[in-house]
Amino acid sequence: MSLLTDLMEHPLDPGYQAAADRRAASGGPARSGGLRSPLVIVTCVLIGLLLIAAAQTLRLPQDAADRQRQQLVDQIHGQQKAIDGKTRTISDLQHEISDAQRRVLDQGSGVSVAEQLERVELASGAVAVHGPGVKLTLDDAPSNPDADEQSNSEEESSITSSDLQILTNGLWQAGAEAISINGQRLTSTSSIRFAGPAITIDFRPIARPYVVSAIGEPGGMRKRFEEGPSGDYLKALPSQIDIRVKMDDADRLSVPASSSSVLQYARTASTKTATGSTSTQKETP
Repeated sequence: MSLLTDLMEHPLDPGYQAAADRRAASGGPARSGGLRSPLVIVTCVLIGLLLIAAAQTLRLPQDAADRQRQQLVDQIHGQQKAIDGKTRTISDLQHEISDAQRRVLDQGSGVSVAEQLERVELASGAVAVHGPGVKLTLDDAPSNPDADEQSNSEEESSITSSDLQILTNGLWQAGAEAISINGQRLTSTSSIRFAGPAITIDFRPIARPYVVSAIGEPGGMRKRFEEGPSGDYLKALPSQIDIRVKMDDADRLSVPASSSSVLQYARTASTKTATGSTSTQKETP
């Protein structure tokens, strides 16, 4: 009880009381004014200015990154426009070359050669094709805003490059003479790949919905496709990943010429064997 009574009667520590008495005896204030001193006020102001400057400095890199990103986007769009212009120029030149070839071959007894060239151009995708066929439209499943895991649900309900590969191969097997996806002509050397969330045809991105145009005899080609493994795969897609599928016969479809024709050739090379004799072998670059 004496300890509690002493604390109540003398709450200030004797050392602090002695310092206060000495300060009062020397004419100073009874209480310390350290918190109200000019030095403390100036220090607080400087700290506040430093915090403001640091916040502004942290915001500047983000603004610079946004400007750099926009510059890159503008460069990509500009280069894409230049590529499209060059592609149109190449297509026009290919038409001129094809017309000149036909005129030369039709002058003499080269009618059969001209017909053979026309079939080869059709098979290689060097010329545009028009005619009846089948149009297959594929689209991703409708977005679900209530889904807990949005990224996973989008991946599981989206068309992939493998889906397009399987379906287009099935159309080739069913007798399609020419195929395009969103206006991009497919040939024997075409590639259907993915680049992140995007699908590319010969390294050119395409956007959903994916419209596959296949020229051929509609009735027989569609029947063979639906009876084959690719038809079964197409029927299973809506039930597995809830995508939207629509397949219709068309009286007239247009498939453009391929924008990138790759020439493949073979040559005979002579090599010397260990016995000194000469042998030949074919190289296919």
